[in-house]
Amino acid sequence: MKIRDYVIGANASMYYRLNFKKIKGVYYPKSEQELIDIVKIAREKGYGVTPKGGGSGLSGACTGGDRERIMVSSLRMNRVLTISKDQKYVDVQPGATPDEINAMLEPMGMKFWVAPSSRDIATVGGILSTDGGGNDTWRNGTMRDNTLRVRMVLYDGSILTVDWSGVKCENKKIEKALNSKGMTVHDVAGSHGTLGFITEIRVRINPIPKHTLSGGVAHYDDLNELGDVLAKMINEKCSIWYGEAIAEAHPDVRGDMKPPLLILEVPEENTCDLKGITGYKPISKEKLQQYKDTRIKLPKRNPNEGMQVALFEGYGFHGTSLRKMQDCVNEINDLLRSHDLEPFAKYGHGPSKWYLGDNSPAYGIVLHSREIRPPEKSGPEVFEAVKDIVALCKKLGVTPKPEHKWPFSDEVKNARLSEIRQALGEGFNEFLLDSKCYDVLASMV
Repeated sequence: MKIRDYVIGANASMYYRLNFKKIKGVYYPKSEQELIDIVKIAREKGYGVTPKGGGSGLSGACTGGDRERIMVSSLRMNRVLTISKDQKYVDVQPGATPDEINAMLEPMGMKFWVAPSSRDIATVGGILSTDGGGNDTWRNGTMRDNTLRVRMVLYDGSILTVDWSGVKCENKKIEKALNSKGMTVHDVAGSHGTLGFITEIRVRINPIPKHTLSGGVAHYDDLNELGDVLAKMINEKCSIWYGEAIAEAHPDVRGDMKPPLLILEVPEENTCDLKGITGYKPISKEKLQQYKDTRIKLPKRNPNEGMQVALFEGYGFHGTSLRKMQDCVNEINDLLRSHDLEPFAKYGHGPSKWYLGDNSPAYGIVLHSREIRPPEKSGPEVFEAVKDIVALCKKLGVTPKPEHKWPFSDEVKNARLSEIRQALGEGFNEFLLDSKCYDVLASMV
């Protein structure tokens, strides 16, 4: 098998044009010691290290950019190490997926409550590195909210353990420096593999409650009305188990749906309160499943003419932008069309939760986006649209790529990661924090 087959593997982003001459090796360690030996080889040869999980993220971080580097996969480090039902935690290697963890927990009546749509592929190491979540983040939080402790290998080969109280490190100079900077799990979350290679994570687990759920759908005149309803749901801390919105969908793929709409699943005891806020109407289990299936298939379908792409993947509407969602989406769509990109579908989790670059939580809706890309559109031209979208999001008060975090556009997160790296050393995924990151990504589209 060629190195290309190993390196490309699963890479859900549009950044997949790699210079394979710069990739000096691909490794699949099974243990922490094997990983330490691999990092030593990279350090002695002056190569960077790019960690890679399932490759389901959309930021392009798992490609490693264009520097001389080795790529290290966590897919063979996928064991569940310890389960403590009483203390409600599980210790796992970074390559385990949520589905694999929950297959072991379900007979015990317990569950790991982080469920991205790619939960059968995404690894817990990768999910923490992007601080991902799913349509249950409103109820259970993002990956950082469910992480108790992280163990990782640094570029100098030492072991660093990070929890919510600080760090411990074999290298006491590094330990002192990082504790003086107040490093916690917050810093590992959303770090995109720039700090080190995660070898073990202690994740929180909780019992599976026994609820009878009721499903329903609510339709709205426009996205401002939908945003206003979501704001009320957030204010009232509504109890929902599933909340998905379809804001827009191309006529070729939306079937009999009439967006904008909100698909909800709630415990039966909470239905009365929710009806008064959302105006949702109960539907049969069969109809609910049909709506869910249509939503899941939106990113997998194409119009009768053209091919859809995940240009920028998603937008986080919160605060003022949530109540002006239609106006914001109109501006975003106008910008897309000015770049000859036709809006295809916008849908996503709501209410939802994510974190801003300063680690403060944001509550609103994560609206994923797909566009139809003209075949003649070059990669650099497409990336110009991405840069314009970042600027527009800043103007509108929208969080760009909230679930998959984009550290190269988040000045606060970027500065914090650079500060931490000064103390623990560089060597991992350096291109993400480089001033020329935009140029690198444009060449990879």
